[in-house]
Amino acid sequence: MVPHSSLKKKKMGNGIILHLENDKTLIERYNNLYQQLDMEFEYIGCSTTEEFNSVINDQERNIKAIIFDLIGSKATKEELAGNPEFLTVINEKFVKYNLPIFIYSGHLESIDDKYTRNGTVFKVSKDDSIQDIFDKIKFLSNSGFIDVFCPGGVLESEIKAELNKSFTNQFSQNNQIEEVLKSIMVSEKPENQKERVKKVFKRIAIKTLSSDLLAPVADSEDKVHPIEHFYKRQSKLPVWTGDIWSEKGRDFTVLVLTPRCDFATKSVTNIIFCEIEKIKLDPSPKNLTNHLRDNLLGKAKRYIPDNIFFPGGGMVNLAKYHTLSFDQFIDQYSYNVTLSDDLTNEIIGKFAYYFLRTGITNINEQEFEAIIKAVNSENKDVEK
Repeated sequence: MVPHSSLKKKKMGNGIILHLENDKTLIERYNNLYQQLDMEFEYIGCSTTEEFNSVINDQERNIKAIIFDLIGSKATKEELAGNPEFLTVINEKFVKYNLPIFIYSGHLESIDDKYTRNGTVFKVSKDDSIQDIFDKIKFLSNSGFIDVFCPGGVLESEIKAELNKSFTNQFSQNNQIEEVLKSIMVSEKPENQKERVKKVFKRIAIKTLSSDLLAPVADSEDKVHPIEHFYKRQSKLPVWTGDIWSEKGRDFTVLVLTPRCDFATKSVTNIIFCEIEKIKLDPSPKNLTNHLRDNLLGKAKRYIPDNIFFPGGGMVNLAKYHTLSFDQFIDQYSYNVTLSDDLTNEIIGKFAYYFLRTGITNINEQEFEAIIKAVNSENKDVEK
């Protein structure tokens, strides 16, 4: 292991990159290359899991990224089958730390089916230079991304403080909290009371903070990024209002508009959804702004912006709505992503407005024009 007694104080304060590789010769080579680069973090190489865990225990607050060789050069049959010792270690650490993790290995085929939905896990072949990994870490650091998710970062420190502040400021008097607690105690069975209290106050805190964080978007200088209108839903509900699903085996996407209350009460028998049409958008600034703000002609369409979760974007056509039984929908479609509540609510409002247009019988334009002229003529005569 490259001893951390040799760490430079400046780099040590910025953080460390921890590398698990069982070949000591490679560690020295990687360290020599790293020292030639303009990197703000200190590099620590470990050749055993014991050394790796030792650094974790001593420097866990300073770790900014982890690199590890999935399978060493002396791999056993079990390791080649996809059960390496290092993989077990990293699985345990991955749960605990929100860090960029780089699997740098010559045997990536053994994990083709693993980490397919983990965006912070990068699989890099040893056919590529390790400098590619160092450059990626530098990019993530310079962008500010690592500062958000690393131990002691924004999520762990600032968000925690803001969450606490937002929650405590909700209650101007301590008897307000007591009244909420009493209402739960009266309504819930004794064995459910503590869990219910946790859920209620957790939701209050999260909703309050969410509202506070979204408040600055009213400022013209602080607009939301398009990606903020999309998220990968983690709830246990199989389908939710605002979900975008794709028909299996076909390039056809739909937006779920079934009311939330139906899903919440588990009374859903049919799914209501509208088609999302592919469009070729004129990229001019004025046209793009009109699409994003929905300043478009027509009452039955709403643009969904192009983004990494929904490449190409599309136009929700509210006139092309369908219903399908819950079981059929689950069987025929697969989940993609979910729209933010505010964008979903806007589309649902437009969908409702589309149906509320009662309309009138068509009026004869020529006769209407004639009667207007006659009325105007009579008015002039009266004025005389």
